[in-house]
Amino acid sequence: MPDLHIQRRKQESRLQCTPRRGVKSSKSKAHPSGAAHITTPRSALVPYLVPHAKSDPLIVHKRHPEHYDKWWITKDGSLRDGIGDPMQELPIEAVSPVMAIMEDWEDEIDTFWTAMRVVFHMPRQDDCCGSHIHVSGGHNTPFSLSQVKIIAFGVVLYEPLIQQLLMANRTNNRYCVANTMHSAQLSACRGNRRETARLIRNARNAGDLCGIMQDDRYVLWNFANTLPNKSGTIEFRGGRCLRGEVRTKRWIACTVSLVDAILRMNNIKRPGEVTLSHWTPDSLYAAVKKSARALDLRGSLPDDYRILNETQR
Repeated sequence: MPDLHIQRRKQESRLQCTPRRGVKSSKSKAHPSGAAHITTPRSALVPYLVPHAKSDPLIVHKRHPEHYDKWWITKDGSLRDGIGDPMQELPIEAVSPVMAIMEDWEDEIDTFWTAMRVVFHMPRQDDCCGSHIHVSGGHNTPFSLSQVKIIAFGVVLYEPLIQQLLMANRTNNRYCVANTMHSAQLSACRGNRRETARLIRNARNAGDLCGIMQDDRYVLWNFANTLPNKSGTIEFRGGRCLRGEVRTKRWIACTVSLVDAILRMNNIKRPGEVTLSHWTPDSLYAAVKKSARALDLRGSLPDDYRILNETQR
């Protein structure tokens, strides 16, 4: 499904759908960074998602922040092997415009899914599909280096608990491997909090920090966009395959609130201390819900993380 861009965030996603009757399907290629198996022509979806893009063909779109001002659909080659009949299923990525939490971002999500249902059947669930949510500090406001360091240490510190918030098929998925398992420098710290904090604190710039956090972009938390001349976002790659507005809002709200909670706790300041009342996913999720209330996102979050990751219905 979509690449959803939210401020204090942004997102990307993969999914699978079937075409509505009366809509002819045509073969469409796919884009390597987020995806959806859709069973209807790409051109049929575009008028609903980007009604004002009259002379803005998708083929000229590049991945630059100035183009994140509307929904757009692109191909996803990474899902090609999962397609049955290419005339019935299309692997696509839907990319959202940048959305701000202080604005009506929920309405934007509702509109997207309403448009999807006009043309497509509900996406087919697939373990190869997922969503990516890109978080920024605000409108055209990247995180400062000190903020990125706080977030970097927090996602490492709470990594075992964050893993328990995820859907089972996103836990150490090859496209979103835990950062400590995909970074030689983090692995060398062997879980020592003070060593990890010292390593991250000593990063002189975004390039150094990105090199600490990952060896490539296929990690749970991708810091590559914090580099100079990039979008300035931190990308969470562990979201579920999105199938409707409720789940879409849940994962956006959870990701943004988790980043906010990590910034509020600022554990890199005292790496020997843990801010949570208990070392459990319930306690971490309580911190997420607290931040969600402060950000006016609580209504999009379920009460229990087990509902979020669907281990409990």
